[in-house]
Amino acid sequence: MHKKILNFPDGTACGSHLRKDLTLGRASEVSEIHKKKYPVELICRINDGKHYDRDVSDDQKDMELLKRDPVADTVTDYGELGSTIESLAQLKAMPGVRAELAMLSLGRGYTNNCVLNNGKWTSGVHLYWWSRRRLSHIPEVQVTDLRSVGATQLSRQIDLTSWSLVMLRLTFIEDIITYARCEGDPLGKISSLTEQAALSLNTFNLNNLAKWIKSEAIPQLDAQLSKNRYVELANQLHSERTGAEAQQNAALDGDSAGDSSPPES
Repeated sequence: MHKKILNFPDGTACGSHLRKDLTLGRASEVSEIHKKKYPVELICRINDGKHYDRDVSDDQKDMELLKRDPVADTVTDYGELGSTIESLAQLKAMPGVRAELAMLSLGRGYTNNCVLNNGKWTSGVHLYWWSRRRLSHIPEVQVTDLRSVGATQLSRQIDLTSWSLVMLRLTFIEDIITYARCEGDPLGKISSLTEQAALSLNTFNLNNLAKWIKSEAIPQLDAQLSKNRYVELANQLHSERTGAEAQQNAALDGDSAGDSSPPES
C-alpha cells in the first residue's frame, strides 16, 4: 500500500488500484488491466503512464497537516499497527459521510485481500452488518464534505454524492454476497442487488431508492443472514482468531524457550 498524499488524485493511478464504482467482477477485470498498464510500486499519470514526483508527497509536514483531520488521520494510520479492522471500526464510529466512504472503500480492499489470501467470506461479516444497518438511510451530505463540484449545481452535487454513497453500500454488500456464493453459503443465493435496483428504478430519485432497499433488498438479505446468524458467525470468527493467536503465542514461547541458554554450573 502506498503511504503517500496524492496531489493530483483525478489524474493518477497505480497497478493496485481497485475501482470503488464497479461491482466485484468488473472491478477485478479492470484491476488486471491496470496492473498491465501501470506499475504497482509507482503512482503514475493516467494519460501517459509516467511517474512525476510532484504528483505525490510523503513530506512529514504534509502528513502532520493531514492528520489534523480525524478521518484522514485514521486512514493514514490504516494498517500501521497490523490491525486493519481496528481502523475500520474507528471509521465506522465517526460521524459523517467522509468516514463512511473511507470505511467502505478500505473495507472492499480489506475483504478482497483476506479472500485472496485464503480467508473466508466471513472476514467481512462485521463490515457487512455495519453497512446493512445503514443501507436504507439517506446520507446527510454537508457542503464541507465536498471537495469538487465542477459546473454542477450545489444541490444536485449533494444528491449525486448521497446516491453514490448508497450505491457504494450496495456494491460492498454485493461483494460479500459474491464471496459467500463462492463458498456455497446461503447468502450467495441473492442475485445482484445493483442490477435489481437498476431494473426497478426508472429515475434518479434517492427517496425511491431508499424505499426499494427497504421493501426489496433488506428482506432478501435478512432472509439469508439474520441478526441471530450474524451473531453466531461473529462468535465463530472470534473463536477462530483467538485460537490462532493462542497457537502463535505458544509457538513464540516455544522459540523463546529453545533460545534460552542453560544456566552455568
